[in-house]
Amino acid sequence: MDFREFLQKDDAEPRLPYAAGLKTCDDKRGWRLREEIAPGWYRFRESGRFLEPVEPIEPEFDRWDLPAVRGYLAQGRFITGNTVERLWGLPEQEDLPRYTPLAARRWFDGHCWLEMSDFETEAEEAVRAAYEEERGIVGIKGVTPALAQAYVLDETAREMAREAERRRREEAEERERAAELVRWQQSIEGRLALALSHSGAQLLDWRRSGRRRATVRYALGAQRFECVIDTESLQILDAGICLEGADRELNLSSLPSAVREAIETGQLYVFRDL
Repeated sequence: MDFREFLQKDDAEPRLPYAAGLKTCDDKRGWRLREEIAPGWYRFRESGRFLEPVEPIEPEFDRWDLPAVRGYLAQGRFITGNTVERLWGLPEQEDLPRYTPLAARRWFDGHCWLEMSDFETEAEEAVRAAYEEERGIVGIKGVTPALAQAYVLDETAREMAREAERRRREEAEERERAAELVRWQQSIEGRLALALSHSGAQLLDWRRSGRRRATVRYALGAQRFECVIDTESLQILDAGICLEGADRELNLSSLPSAVREAIETGQLYVFRDL
């Protein structure tokens, strides 16, 4: 008789690993759980078709004839060269050094459980240095397919994180530029420039000239003009050209169109010299 079978039968209560869901198993049968518990090894108590956890225990790989699996951890995945999967039983309060060789055991339900850190070679240290120095690993001796895949996964994740950070910064800068534009458009100067741009004119300069009054200099084509406006309504107080008393019927958005029409009809008379 295999001593593992003797040890397991000697236990009145199953001592098994639990990974996820509402079930676990050994090599002969499966059980259901009434509720999910934290992943790990447990001493269970049978209750009909169900198992009830009694207490956590240390892994007991020596009780079972389990296939060994070796590989590396990268980006939270266990890389074996043939599979990329989750590795159960990792330390909760610490991270393993990058590219530490790991020995695991595959349980009967297919889950891989960490057994121990394996022996490290010069290849792991060289690949670790290459990752830190952002070099390739071509030419490093002793690199297994699993180690190479772990390196590529880490390197890809690093580049993706950098790209995501670059995009985040660009989006933040774009939002700030948009917010700054809104603030500028809400300022007096921004309102003046925006109003003039509606009819193809360009703000050159402006200055306050009294309470709720501003003198505005603007360009229309190759010519320059000056007017006086109400800073609240942008209504024209003095158009700077002859409008036969219709100054106050215009605002800063419509004034350049009136000026352009006067130029085209040869009826432009400028009162404010620049």
